[in-house]
Amino acid sequence: MCREPETATRCLAMEHFLGGIHVPCPFQQHGCTEMIPYASEQAHKASCAHAPRHCPISGCAGYAGKPLREHIRQDHPGVVRTVVSPCCLRPLRMRAHEQARVVRLCNGTGNGDDGGGGGAEFLVVVGQYKQLGRALSVVHLVDESVDEQDFKHRIDVVSKAGVLSLSGETLDAEHLAEPYEASLFLFVPNETWDSPEGIRVFIELE
Repeated sequence: MCREPETATRCLAMEHFLGGIHVPCPFQQHGCTEMIPYASEQAHKASCAHAPRHCPISGCAGYAGKPLREHIRQDHPGVVRTVVSPCCLRPLRMRAHEQARVVRLCNGTGNGDDGGGGGAEFLVVVGQYKQLGRALSVVHLVDESVDEQDFKHRIDVVSKAGVLSLSGETLDAEHLAEPYEASLFLFVPNETWDSPEGIRVFIELE
């Protein structure tokens, strides 16, 4: 108000006053019941398990209060699930309308494509790329009960024109605080993805 330069003088009385104030979590409507110190509000927002999260599947409005892996399992039951063996190129037999596919890495105790037996899970995301085609990417759906592990993936799309291929490190995600934007993806033109012969997609995980 006075237009004078601000000083670095601290108001210790005000700091002490604010330090004693507790406020409800801003994500109370999503289930968080914690009362947090005023000064810790920003730190709590960044780590709160009830914060709204983003889903990589196109059209999903988001979720809160659970890991991404559980959200996919509970709120997207129509997503097809496929079991693969490690270091083995496996066909996914995807259809043109699919926006995602869950791929589970078999750990030797599973019993086929029914989703039993545990193991690391991945989401093959089929995104739209500027109306020109699809962008295929892979997300590792992190399970906090399983030891952390780095994964690599390879995706091949086979058509009459040839083979499109992508290899790289796999993004680990227990949750997504920001809208999903794949930094590594395989571009598939519309004429290939919408081919009447079907889509021959192959994946390898290691």
